[in-house]
Amino acid sequence: MMTEAGIDLATIMEKVGHEDMKTTMKIYTHVTNKMKKDASAKVRTLYKDALSNLIS
Repeated sequence: MMTEAGIDLATIMEKVGHEDMKTTMKIYTHVTNKMKKDASAKVRTLYKDALSNLIS
Protein backbone atom coordinates (compact mmCIF):
# COMPACT_ATOMS: atom_id res chain seq x y z
CA MET A 1 0.00 0.00 0.00
CA MET A 2 2.72 2.49 0.91
CA THR A 3 4.95 1.52 -2.01
CA GLU A 4 1.93 1.70 -4.32
CA ALA A 5 1.44 5.28 -3.10
CA GLY A 6 5.01 6.04 -4.21
CA ILE A 7 6.61 6.21 -0.76
CA ASP A 8 10.24 5.14 -0.89
CA LEU A 9 11.58 2.30 1.26
CA ALA A 10 13.79 4.49 3.44
CA THR A 11 10.80 6.62 4.44
CA ILE A 12 8.63 3.58 5.10
CA MET A 13 11.43 2.06 7.18
CA GLU A 14 11.68 5.21 9.29
CA LYS A 15 7.90 5.57 9.72
CA VAL A 16 7.36 1.99 10.91
CA GLY A 17 10.51 1.88 13.04
CA HIS A 18 12.37 -0.93 11.29
CA GLU A 19 16.15 -1.06 11.58
CA ASP A 20 16.53 -3.69 8.87
CA MET A 21 15.48 -2.93 5.29
CA LYS A 22 14.87 -6.64 4.64
CA THR A 23 12.04 -6.60 7.18
CA THR A 24 10.50 -3.53 5.56
CA MET A 25 10.80 -5.04 2.09
CA LYS A 26 9.26 -8.33 3.18
CA ILE A 27 6.23 -6.62 4.72
CA TYR A 28 5.65 -3.54 2.55
CA THR A 29 6.81 -4.24 -1.00
CA HIS A 30 4.19 -6.49 -2.54
CA VAL A 31 3.76 -5.80 -6.24
CA THR A 32 0.15 -4.94 -7.01
CA ASN A 33 -1.68 -4.90 -10.35
CA LYS A 34 -1.70 -1.10 -10.24
CA MET A 35 2.08 -1.05 -9.78
CA LYS A 36 2.50 -3.42 -12.75
CA LYS A 37 0.27 -1.24 -14.94
CA ASP A 38 2.08 1.94 -13.86
CA ALA A 39 5.47 0.34 -14.58
CA SER A 40 4.30 -0.80 -18.02
CA ALA A 41 3.09 2.70 -18.83
CA LYS A 42 6.43 4.20 -17.76
CA VAL A 43 8.38 1.69 -19.88
CA ARG A 44 6.16 2.43 -22.90
CA THR A 45 6.80 6.15 -22.44
CA LEU A 46 10.56 5.60 -22.16
CA TYR A 47 10.65 3.53 -25.35
CA LYS A 48 8.39 5.96 -27.18
CA ASP A 49 10.61 8.91 -26.19
CA ALA A 50 13.79 7.01 -27.09
CA LEU A 51 12.39 6.09 -30.50
CA SER A 52 11.25 9.65 -31.08
CA ASN A 53 14.76 10.93 -30.26
CA LEU A 54 16.33 8.45 -32.69
CA ILE A 55 14.02 9.49 -35.50
CA SER A 56 14.39 13.25 -35.04
